[in-house]
Amino acid sequence: MEENQMNALTNMLQKQLNISPTDTFTDIVRKKAERVGDKVYLTYVRDFDKGIDEKYTYRDMYTQSNRLANGFTKLGLNSGDGISVYQINSPEFLFTLFAAWKMGCYVVLVNTGLKGDGLQYIVDHSDSNTFLTHWSLLDNYLKIRDELPKIKNVLVDMNEAPADFNLPEGILSLQSVMEAPDDDVEVEIDPNNMSILIYTSGTTGLPKATTFFYGKMLNAGSLTFSALIAYGLGKAGDVLYTCLPLFHGNALQLCSMPGYMAEFPVILSKRFSASRFWDIIRKYGVTNFNLLGSMPQYLLKQPKHPNDKDNKVWRVNSAACPKELVKDFEERFGLKIYEAYGAVDGGGFSLGTGGAPDAPVGSMGKTSGNVVGEIMDDEGNILEPNTPGELVFLVKEEEKEERKVSYYKNEEASESRIQKAPDGRLWFHTGDVATKDENGWFFFVDRKKDSIRRRGENIAAWSVERVINRHDKVLESAAYGIKGQQVGEDYAEDEVMVAVVLKPGETMEPEELLDFVQDKLAHFQIPRFVEFVESLPKSEVHRIMKRFLKDKGVTDTTYDREKAGYELKK
Repeated sequence: MEENQMNALTNMLQKQLNISPTDTFTDIVRKKAERVGDKVYLTYVRDFDKGIDEKYTYRDMYTQSNRLANGFTKLGLNSGDGISVYQINSPEFLFTLFAAWKMGCYVVLVNTGLKGDGLQYIVDHSDSNTFLTHWSLLDNYLKIRDELPKIKNVLVDMNEAPADFNLPEGILSLQSVMEAPDDDVEVEIDPNNMSILIYTSGTTGLPKATTFFYGKMLNAGSLTFSALIAYGLGKAGDVLYTCLPLFHGNALQLCSMPGYMAEFPVILSKRFSASRFWDIIRKYGVTNFNLLGSMPQYLLKQPKHPNDKDNKVWRVNSAACPKELVKDFEERFGLKIYEAYGAVDGGGFSLGTGGAPDAPVGSMGKTSGNVVGEIMDDEGNILEPNTPGELVFLVKEEEKEERKVSYYKNEEASESRIQKAPDGRLWFHTGDVATKDENGWFFFVDRKKDSIRRRGENIAAWSVERVINRHDKVLESAAYGIKGQQVGEDYAEDEVMVAVVLKPGETMEPEELLDFVQDKLAHFQIPRFVEFVESLPKSEVHRIMKRFLKDKGVTDTTYDREKAGYELKK
């Protein structure tokens, strides 16, 4: 979209939503309470099996966040302070964000799957002084509390806690803190203050914290753009749904906040459940949701039902849905998948198909407007069509500051995202391997750090996994490289290893799996090591944490086809 078109849309939407160019986040929340106060914004599915849900209007979001902001103030929190939120999906999660943003605090979104050192690292690294969690997660905090000297306040959401659950001395319930006036909090907020820290998954190393600032994220223009995202991913009258965790950019920045700003109803579940997913969609009249990670795989492997198409969904916004699943998913559930690409730390660059009828199945899409995307090798050369390499975007000199990614306390990583090529031009490096065809359509291959180098050949782990996952007995798999030193052998490159999860009740010998992939993979792609596991280590957004698999390496239960004498076909 051209800049003048974007400006025109922004101006039109600001008038429609009664947003002034000088409005703060506090102003906008108050205005929504005054203008559409009785309209339901959020429906929270607290317990689907018991039929328990809760509805929150725009006025509720205003008053509840005011109460919490005043409660925070009473505790001594000030503008510039950090709050680590280690919390399940809940209305209280959003109340906390709204309250913090009214006060000028920054929120640290902490993955609820973290424990021990991983949890301690993020909370301590973030320099937050307040820790907010759910009662069911409190034990994880208590085990590391002595290693978190910066934390001064610990608050616990007591919703659904057992009657005999008692808080340790010095720890407060979130509900008690919210017993405060609902008056507006008037705080002068420095636009250079941090507003959110979102940590990377740390799939290959220590997590990095992508930093967002008040001046760029929570001003009237950026908040209006959030509403534009809702219209870009949907249409007026849509009912949005997310079961992805709110600590992740997708659920927060592509569903909850766009829905709030554009005034689209949002349905929120605690977590993803493949068996309940479509029942929730039907009950709440959902028309639009986002698909990530292994979700399509799990949904397609659920038993088929006559009412699979009995839903109001017209659009699914997907990121890297495996090509071979797209048509099956669309036909089975009677909807359309719209592929797109973007990242929290992606410099604002994105790709999308936009539902174009000529979009190739499996494509991430094209660039839009005057954005230039290319595929580059490690020497900075632009590659020929259909050649795998790193996805990069051209950065104009005048937009360098706008495109810069800021990682908290990691300037080296921040600077590395934009690099100068041999021709002198600046390129944003995504860290993703992709291809680009002759017509400008991009196709995802793998994360660059997930690439396996075996005997002179570069192997995309994803290309191995997608073949293995086609086996009727397989639920999901993960492919990764194992160094020779890990198995007592002297070679510098990788051997391919796969961890495979079978469907419940299924059994399989490694030879059966290898027989299946023989004519579907190149010889150098065929795994040497096979390990059947009960589950794969994952983040809360269903991204496989391969570093844990690599650390575990080859064990006594691992099948080694070379030692077993398995012969590949010639």
